[in-house]
Amino acid sequence: MDHAGPQIVEITEIVPKNPLVLLGFVESTTLGLLTTSYLIEQMDLHQIAQIKSIHIPPVTVFVGGKMRGPFRIYSNNDGTFMVITCEVPVDDEGLYEISSVLVKWLEGINPKEIVVVDGIPAKGFVDKRIVYCAAESNDLNKLSGFGVQSAGSAIISGIGGALINESIGKRMTAVSLMTETSIDAPDPGAVLSIVDVLNKAYGLKIGTDILEESVKKLHEQTNEIINKFNQLQKDKTQKQSELSIYG
Repeated sequence: MDHAGPQIVEITEIVPKNPLVLLGFVESTTLGLLTTSYLIEQMDLHQIAQIKSIHIPPVTVFVGGKMRGPFRIYSNNDGTFMVITCEVPVDDEGLYEISSVLVKWLEGINPKEIVVVDGIPAKGFVDKRIVYCAAESNDLNKLSGFGVQSAGSAIISGIGGALINESIGKRMTAVSLMTETSIDAPDPGAVLSIVDVLNKAYGLKIGTDILEESVKKLHEQTNEIINKFNQLQKDKTQKQSELSIYG
């Protein structure tokens, strides 16, 4: 890999047809990752590309009997719907470079809209679920017809925020959908709230019959990956500290 910058490595050729592009990552909650994982599973999406960068931890994710890189791009068969996701945090130093390369690639496929899913951390059980949106006024007006409320003042951080920031001024529409998400336990209700909005606002037909069971399983897998990754980072830091002491 060229260390001069991030690369998008295409695995399968596909002809994009003005796709809706959904993005979800590990941020302050795992809602984005859980939502994208559920859609990949339910909509039978297949991986078409991966993103490589020195700012993405060089780990291999093994889940569901498959080995893969952590930062991946998926599509349906007809190129009208895509998902971009990553199981591990991206170094802050690489957010600008990676988002720039990704936005340039997205410009080339002429997306209908870019939707970033994120969670608002909440303690315990969330009994009243509201989906909020950060978007330009035209997009906010459209989504408000489906029960989505304006986020008011919000800061969208991480790779999702960097990507939306990079898309400003480009010929692309980018919005952020967010809802309160329990950080104490699996929260299928949060995923369901986002899926309901996607179905209504974008005409998708995402099934929800097995959502609760599926999200709980994905939550366990996701937490296991994140915990193992955090342990690797902790061991790495400890080793570096020991080397500095004895070096």
